[in-house]
Amino acid sequence: MPLRITTATTKIGVVIVAVVLGSSLGLLAAFLLGSTAGALVLLAVTVATVVFCGRTFRADDEPIAPARPAWRLTGGTTSSIVMAGFFVCQGVSTALAVAAGDGRPSDTVVAAVVYAALAAAYVLSAAKQRGMRTTTRSTSTGSGTGTGSTSSSRSSG
Repeated sequence: MPLRITTATTKIGVVIVAVVLGSSLGLLAAFLLGSTAGALVLLAVTVATVVFCGRTFRADDEPIAPARPAWRLTGGTTSSIVMAGFFVCQGVSTALAVAAGDGRPSDTVVAAVVYAALAAAYVLSAAKQRGMRTTTRSTSTGSGTGTGSTSSSRSSG
């Protein structure tokens, strides 16, 4: 059975470990190889964390066994929007740091592209989930055949 994480405390623990690990590896790479290497390591750990969490975390009303579609990164629209906002803020704060003279412009461009891509992925996830919910609601409320097949196939929650 594939790994699935469903409890909030375990999800928080995974994210905390990823932040500590990413910061530690980023600092180590920065000290040993320079600031660009540190930034790239931190970005790589960030992307790996997003992919890992998107594949393993499950919402309360989400089926555990089947794999999520590749575009679905969260269990709901709201959490996708929050994560998109988080990565937009990450990109803006990185740009502001360079504008203030802290960091290198080349690192900022790479970070901005990565954070923009992550934010866009979460926006796509939110939009598709919202579209699916709208389609599911319209199918179950108006265009059914009266057999009850659409309402019995929906998961409760």
